[in-house]
Parts: sequence; structure tokens; C-alpha cells
Amino acid sequence: MSEQTSKYWLHAILDEIDARAKSGRILVSSGITPSGPYHVGHAREILTAEAVRRGLESRGREALHIHNVDDSDALRKRYPYLPESFEKEVGKPVYLVPAPDGSTQSYADYYFSEYAAAARKLEIPMEIWRSHEEYGRGVFADAIVTALTRRDDIAKILAHVSQREVPADWQPIQILDITTKSLRTAEFLGFDAATYTVEYRAADGAVHQADMRSGEVKLDWRVDWPARWAILGVDVEGFGKEHATKGGSYETGAAIVREIFDAEPPIAVPFNPINLKGDNQKMSSSLGNLVTIADALEVIPPDILRYFVFKSLPQKVLAFDPGVGMGQLIDEYAATEAAVRSGQSTAFKDAWEVSVLDQDHATVSTVPFTHLATVYQTAQGDSERVLELLTRTGHAQAVREDASVIERELKYVAAWLERFAPESSKFSVLLEAPEVTLQSTQKDFIVALVEKLADGAWEGDVLQAEIFAAAQQVALAPKEAFSTLYQLFIGKTAGPKLGPFLASQDRDFVLTRLNAYL
Repeated sequence: MSEQTSKYWLHAILDEIDARAKSGRILVSSGITPSGPYHVGHAREILTAEAVRRGLESRGREALHIHNVDDSDALRKRYPYLPESFEKEVGKPVYLVPAPDGSTQSYADYYFSEYAAAARKLEIPMEIWRSHEEYGRGVFADAIVTALTRRDDIAKILAHVSQREVPADWQPIQILDITTKSLRTAEFLGFDAATYTVEYRAADGAVHQADMRSGEVKLDWRVDWPARWAILGVDVEGFGKEHATKGGSYETGAAIVREIFDAEPPIAVPFNPINLKGDNQKMSSSLGNLVTIADALEVIPPDILRYFVFKSLPQKVLAFDPGVGMGQLIDEYAATEAAVRSGQSTAFKDAWEVSVLDQDHATVSTVPFTHLATVYQTAQGDSERVLELLTRTGHAQAVREDASVIERELKYVAAWLERFAPESSKFSVLLEAPEVTLQSTQKDFIVALVEKLADGAWEGDVLQAEIFAAAQQVALAPKEAFSTLYQLFIGKTAGPKLGPFLASQDRDFVLTRLNAYL
């Protein structure tokens, strides 16, 4: 928690916005091309904008988040998850590419619908801007004329800022070839600003005209971005840090929007990617190293996914761990929430406040996630039995105060166990004593343990200590002692923390099982 300094990262951005625009509505922008499945890494795009929007509103400022669906972009290649038939779709704008499921919707609609659903679950209010619709309505027509008229000036900016040579035949536009529906096959011949038309040679060799006002012409992406800033009046935008490199697309865009479109670039909020835990590469649909936002929201409440992003500086590369780390994240959030709601000081108070969706009710209980998963499996998913076992294992207060919260949590626990839990976290209690051959030292350990467990407090910490004491008494290595007990109760050599696990069982059941091997 040391990364949280005396000033939360969001406050510095809000201060900068306030200094630039002292009054009026602030427009916050985000945008992604719907080129494939939306994963947790993509959530950082809209969540960064959401943090800014909500932070502004907390200061009494009016703010609007517009999300640009870049569906006029071309399908770059046939990704591994697409059938071979999609080779012929490469180069077409994704709003014209068919959906991979064979339905009547477009490729863009097929994937963006997932993102829109995730945004609703995350309770991110945003106005959707469909790029191909705006081009089709002529919103970009004047910007296209300006870009073509000042093609040489734009080329000089790109060459100077990016330090890369611009090809002599480069144009600031892409043309939708009427013969192929591709953005890659038309040869630019000229344009007429008065009639908003572009002349081009199509793939069939014939000369055609494209109308800038009907979506047949789009700006090259290096020009599209600053043109959109100017058209919408974007005040602040978050984007992947790769665009913020020296000579990168934000820097060229800032120069273009000032010199060509006579507007100011937005305040930039560059952010780093979200990787899967243990993977140095960012999540990628084409590589398959991803967890979709939809899957993540099956195992954690939306408030906690928001918190996962909001608690860290945008410059930090985040590691999303759907396995053991999921419980650690949930427990950290629960501790932060409990501290804030009780008026105690806590490091991530600011992050929680911008994350939480209902400040009047707890998002999760204070029962540690791993213990809840243990009890859930012990109770075989029976919620009433879960509450009974939690009461017996030191969480009576949580049951009294947050029974409904715990019951709501169980659906997340069940999904986690099914989708992401490591095998070491999954078990089922054996109803019949398994056939296990014990060595003499192991039997001595069982004898010592039965004696210690016959009476006394039936609590997780107490039982954990008694297991260690019994093992030490007979000179049995703790690892072997624990492995022995796991085999007797769940048929595995590893499992949940033994003390709390045994405490969740009836004392008579535990003693009967142990005595069966003596």
C-alpha cells in the first residue's frame, strides 16, 4: 500500500483540469477498435475515463464521458480465433465484416456488445460514439477537406515529430473501395473540396468517386484522433502508454490538432497495460493470454474490479491474478471498505470512494475469501449451512451483520472455484474414510492429536496450533503431518488451511474419522 502517497493520483489530474477549464462541462473521452474479445486490460480504458468523470462530479463539475467505437477501422489480419474464411475480410472496416458466429450482426457489433454489457455492469455512464456512423453523417467531412488541403503540412509535422520519413504517396485518408469494400485497395487520384469528393482508382482498374460526407472516406488514424479531439472538444483522454512515447501518436496528434485544426489537445492520462499474473506480455486476444471482463465480473463484484484499477497509478503495469490473488484482492478491498465505513484511517480510502457503487451497504463481508471458499465447499454450496459453519468458526458477528452480503458473495465463490481456483484450493470432504496406510509415526501423531482435540476450544487458530504441537510431540515433520490429515479428510495431499477447515467440521465427525485409523 506504500504506492498511495499523501495525494491520490486522480487529484493531480483533476487539479490540472480545473486549472485549464475553470467552468463549463468537461468532456472525457475513451476509445477502442472492436477487433476481438474485450479483456480486463481493455477495462482500464473506460475505467480511467470513469475515474476522471466521477472525480470531477465529486468536485461539483459537470462531466460527460464519450466512448468512441472505432468501428470504421480495418480488420488488420485474420486472428487465430477466426475461421479461415475471414482471410477475405482483412482490410474491410470492421462494421462491414460479418460476425464470427454467423449471425446477422456485424463483427463490430458482435464484440462491442460484450464491452457495452461490461460497462453497464461496472456502472460506467458513457455516451457511445460509433465512428462509422459519424463518418456516414458527414461529421468529419470538413476535417477531411482540411487534411487533404494541408496534406504537405501534416506530412511535415509527422516527419518532424516522429523523426520518420513520410512516403511521397502518403495521404491523410483511407478510401472505401466500392469494388472490394476494403480500405487498402483504392489508389488516391485527387479531390474536389467544393463537392466533397475524392477520385480514386479501384481494384478493378476503373476510376470512381467517393463522397466524404457518406462514410466512403475516413481519415488516417494519426489524423483521425486529433480531428476527433477538435470536433468533439475533448478536454481529457486516457490511452495506452505506447501512444505517449516521444514522437508517438499523442505527440503528433497534439501538433496536428494545434496547427491544422486550430484546437488544443486534451489533457493526457497515459496508462500501462494489465497483464495476467506471471506473464510479462499484456493481455491479448490474438495470443489468448486473457481473462475477459465478463469472466472477471463472474468472480468479483464490479466495485472490486473498479478498485483494482483505481488504487494504482496509471503508470503502473497491473497484474491481474484470477487465482490465489483474487482472494487477496477481495480481502484488501473488504478491509479498506470496513475501515472507511467505520471512520478509520486507511491507505486506499480515495480509491475506494471512487470505486464503490453503493456507499450505504457493504460490497463484501469481512470473512476472509479463502475461508469462505473452504466453508462453501465443506457445506457443499448450502448457504444456510455456510452461515452455520461461519458462526462456529469465529465469524458470528459477520453473520449477524452481513448475512445477506455473505449469501451474495457465494455466487462469486462458486464461479471462482469453477473457473479459476487452483486445484490446491478445491476439495470435497470424503463422507467415508478412505483407505490410507499409515506409518507408525503417523499413527502416533493421530493418537496425540485425538487426545488434544477431545476437548477445548473448537476454533481454527487453536486447532492449527494443536496440529503443530501433536506433530512436534512425535517428531513428525509438519509437512508430513498436514499431508496425512489432508489424505484422511479430502483424499489429497494439500488443501485449505487445516485449523479453520477442521473447525468447520463437527468435532465428533473429526474424532471419528481420526479414530478409524487407530
